[in-house]
Amino acid sequence: MQALPAASPMPIQISKVGVTAGYDLAVFFLIGLFGGAHCIGMCGPLVATYAERMETNDRWSGALTLYEMRQHALFNLGRTVSYACIGAVFGTAGALLYGTIGLAGILGPFQGAVGVLAGAAILVMGLTRLAGYRQGAVEGIIAGTGVGSLFARSYTAISTRIDRWVNGVGILGLGALHGLLPCMLLYPAFLYVFAQGSPVYGLFALGTLGLGTVPSVFLYGTVIGSVSARQRQTVHYGLGVLFIGLGYVLLAMGFMRFGIMLPLPDIPYYQPLAGPEAMT
Repeated sequence: MQALPAASPMPIQISKVGVTAGYDLAVFFLIGLFGGAHCIGMCGPLVATYAERMETNDRWSGALTLYEMRQHALFNLGRTVSYACIGAVFGTAGALLYGTIGLAGILGPFQGAVGVLAGAAILVMGLTRLAGYRQGAVEGIIAGTGVGSLFARSYTAISTRIDRWVNGVGILGLGALHGLLPCMLLYPAFLYVFAQGSPVYGLFALGTLGLGTVPSVFLYGTVIGSVSARQRQTVHYGLGVLFIGLGYVLLAMGFMRFGIMLPLPDIPYYQPLAGPEAMT
């Protein structure tokens, strides 16, 4: 890590996005790209409803109109912006937490603990996918908790606004509301950006993930009718590998705070908050 100037009035440096974040962002894009099948499984019925209720003068010919393409593009833009904003919220929460703990002089160990716990959680999520993840299982558990009421209200808000918003720019809002729905694809990403403690990084990381999901969801809403359960299960195996990779990197970075060095691939990876060694 780059040492802070001795005369700097700030004892702790908040992490920022740089060229070393490129590897992480590429992984997030791949998660979104592979996770498109998951998105179709969870949100496909709603996307199909949007497609059916869009007004078009060429519905009976079966041809895809520019208007329909625009509406689906706006919907996916709304989803991506929503993911990015929520990622920034989680990154901000991490930064605020680290800043508060830093005042107590225990930033390094605390951040290490967060990295280990979050990394372990992401690893478990990845392993569940390799072990035969059943789509909607975790989402159903989350929706059944107190937090689930937020998701239930979001789903209701989407359902009741389809007819009013689907045929105008309001479809952006329909896409944005999807960020509040329970999604196993997003939970590991939220944990990761929280552990990094950077709102800018959270914005870019989740925005990149959202962009990765666009091709599958866009094609599903326009020309593809369905994705088989077997195809989605195959994709879950790929997601499991990616989540295990992210979780391991975060776990190793957390253990570094305690002086425990785990092997890491020789690649540029995103560095979180500067620890006590940066104060020398």
